[in-house]
Amino acid sequence: MVLLSDGVIDLVPVDPVQAQELAAGRCPLPAVPDYPHADTAATARMLRDGLGIDNWVPGFGIYLIVRRDDGLVVGDAGFHTPPDLRGSAEIGYGLAPSARGFGFASRAVRLLAQWGLEQPSLSAIIAETDTGNLASIRVLEACGFVRLAGGTDRIRYRLQRKRG
Repeated sequence: MVLLSDGVIDLVPVDPVQAQELAAGRCPLPAVPDYPHADTAATARMLRDGLGIDNWVPGFGIYLIVRRDDGLVVGDAGFHTPPDLRGSAEIGYGLAPSARGFGFASRAVRLLAQWGLEQPSLSAIIAETDTGNLASIRVLEACGFVRLAGGTDRIRYRLQRKRG
C-alpha cells in the first residue's frame, strides 16, 4: 500500500473493496458532507473495471485526499490506468466543493507526480481539463505541467520526467 503525505494532506490508496463503495456513491472513510463529488463514482468505476480485466497495479489507482487537521476525506486524485507501453499515464483529481480554494488539489497532484515519476515504468504524466476550468489549469501549471494542445473545450497537459 502506497501512502503519500506532505504533512497537510495524506493520499490514502483506495483498495478494490473501497472502489466498490465509491462506485456506489459512498465514501469508505469519514468525509466532509459534500464528498463524494460528482465525478468520484465514475472514477471508481474505471478502477473497478480495470480490476475486472486485471489491469490494476498498486499505486497507480485512486487515492482519497485526507485533510490531516481533522482526518476527513475532501476529495480524490489518482491515475486512470497504469503506465502504457510508452511510459505515460493520465491523472485526474477532484475536490468536494467545500474543500476548494485551500491548495489541496495542488498538493495532491504534486505528491502523485513525485511518486509516479520515481517509478521506473512511468516517464510522463498526462492530464486533461476543460478550457473553462481555470482552477484546474492553475493547479496543473503550478505543478509544472506543460500545455500540449487544446481544442475549444479541452486542454491536455504533460509532465515529463527530467532527464539526468
